[in-house]
Amino acid sequence: MSTTDYTIWPTSEDVQLRLSHAGVTLRNVNLARRFQQAMDGVTAEVARKTKRQFLPGAAGEVRIYDGTGTAEMEIDEIVSLTSVAVVGIQSAPGYTLTDVQLIQEQNKPLTRLVVARGSVPAFISEGVIVPYPSLFPAGRQNILVTGQFGYGAEIPHDLWDAVCGEVARRLTAEAIFSPGGQVSVRKAGDEEERYKLPTATDAAWGLDYAAKLADYTRPAGKRLRNMRPRMI
Repeated sequence: MSTTDYTIWPTSEDVQLRLSHAGVTLRNVNLARRFQQAMDGVTAEVARKTKRQFLPGAAGEVRIYDGTGTAEMEIDEIVSLTSVAVVGIQSAPGYTLTDVQLIQEQNKPLTRLVVARGSVPAFISEGVIVPYPSLFPAGRQNILVTGQFGYGAEIPHDLWDAVCGEVARRLTAEAIFSPGGQVSVRKAGDEEERYKLPTATDAAWGLDYAAKLADYTRPAGKRLRNMRPRMI
């Protein structure tokens, strides 16, 4: 059983463990402060490039969406759903949808809502008598979704590991000694000796980080609204 806390981004201890395992010791005496700066920079880059929220937000957050006019609706990635309400107007006040479910898909974040789940005969009578609770009414910014938003309850483990490695790589790159001014060629009469200084590597941490950014980047269709024509 893992003892790593994947509900938060890697700590300075996690990064130091990665560096220690690679045989690297940083000489910076103020590492804690620099670590936090590097971690903030990397996690901000992850959010900006992937267009995703990997740390779950506060429970009870409300986000507003355009109604689809159908029984299904796409929303931002969500961890848990509290309620869904329809915004009305003064002459026709809004109401709460009482039979809304999150659609579960294997190895995918939760992004789809369905109302009145079941086969067609299950809600034919309701559709005749009370049609609106069986769908998300078409409209502009008329659906209020309350819940805890985020990619999942935990940060994906492979992404967490890649972020840890990227922070370690950036801190290591700053600490590497640049041998500027060192002798690279020595001549003695007709003899010449050339010295090649070894190039430091980052154990492919940077490549792994770039690959995970690409893997977790949100598809354009999931972040661009109004890509399909609306009913109104």
